[in-house]
Amino acid sequence: MKFRFENNVRALLEGSIDIHIHSAPDVYPRLLNDVELALSAKENGMRAILLKNHYFETASRAQIASDIADFPVFGGIALNLTNGGLNKHAVKMALKIGAKQVWMPTVHSQYFVKNKSHVANLATEIGADVEGISLVKEDGSLRDELYEIFDLIKEADAILATGHVTKEEAKIAVSEAAKRGVKKIIVTHPAATFVHYSVDDMREILDLGATFLEHTWNDVTRQVSHPLEIHVLFNVIKSIGARHCIMSTDAGQWLNPPAAQQMGIYIKEALKSGIPAQDIRTMVTDNPARVLGI
Repeated sequence: MKFRFENNVRALLEGSIDIHIHSAPDVYPRLLNDVELALSAKENGMRAILLKNHYFETASRAQIASDIADFPVFGGIALNLTNGGLNKHAVKMALKIGAKQVWMPTVHSQYFVKNKSHVANLATEIGADVEGISLVKEDGSLRDELYEIFDLIKEADAILATGHVTKEEAKIAVSEAAKRGVKKIIVTHPAATFVHYSVDDMREILDLGATFLEHTWNDVTRQVSHPLEIHVLFNVIKSIGARHCIMSTDAGQWLNPPAAQQMGIYIKEALKSGIPAQDIRTMVTDNPARVLGI
């Protein structure tokens, strides 16, 4: 389905890249499967999409969807317990099959497990016996196995993303990854209420070596228990500046609009908030293309 938008929104939606979409099959209800998402993005003039799953790698699925839809679809791997946690072997094979992004633990991060009520639907699949994964040792230093993972990401010129760890863990990981030579580092939805970076935190982690802050539209929807107010999201983007930000949807939930439509809504609201069209183009096209290498 081609979604209807005003011409100024349509112009920005065309050529856009969404690097954060959840698709079926999944353990959670999802609105569209991999191929349906690709066809929808293609029909609406988008340039590419990236699939995310909390429990399984998506690079292999992305190849199939890309071939069927004749449209660029990418995938990645989140380092949750189902993928072995901080597992260099899973990372190596995911990158070898084409993964573009490696997320630090999301639903199985120690912090998220302790605060899972903030995204209640995700909590349904996190067992009571799960303690969660921390990126740091008891002395506060980064866990040794992460350095080998950083090296693999660097070698593949892939993206390191912070996932759902604490901002303190993320700052240490970003700093060490940057020192190790990782060039593409994304801070995953830092404005989300369950991650709660301040603007100063965001500036600090950029100074430590993060490439982009990824701001997702899902954070303002009823999908999360404590949605971010729309004006707060855009005030954060304005404070940080478009050259440091990526706009993505984090779409795929059955109760939210399809990803391509959600991206259009995000663009429309950004324009309404006073963000210039060129800045939006930077955040929905230029910056995502840069980290994907396309």
